[in-house]
Amino acid sequence: MTEFFSQKQIDEIRECFNFYATSGHLKTSSQLRCALRSLGYSPTAAKTQEYYKKQNKKPIEFATFLDICRDEQNSSDPLTEIIKALSGLDRNKTRAMPSRELASILSQVGERMSPEEIKYLLSKVEVNGMVPHQALIEYISR
Repeated sequence: MTEFFSQKQIDEIRECFNFYATSGHLKTSSQLRCALRSLGYSPTAAKTQEYYKKQNKKPIEFATFLDICRDEQNSSDPLTEIIKALSGLDRNKTRAMPSRELASILSQVGERMSPEEIKYLLSKVEVNGMVPHQALIEYISR
């Protein structure tokens, strides 16, 4: 694994693993997701469940966790994926979308947001019933 991570990175990953794996193993996909997010990765709930299925739902040891970290490091950047998705939705090339359309997407696709979360997001980025892509990207990337 040293070809993928420096010793300093491995030490940091081990420290994070040990924090979440109090018994030496990560026992749930939720623990795995928290540990990965603490390291700066952005796995979805579905992705962490997929990692667990690959392990036959057995507790995850450090060596396996290190492999998962390598996979996460090699996965695409979530912000880049969001920018691509916004471009694909921009049929009129206005670089903005109606608030209703964004709210509908956020409440129905992927890890669905609650109405309260959507309302809060829109309060930060909406302008006259529209959501400029740049404002949304800047808000997300904070």
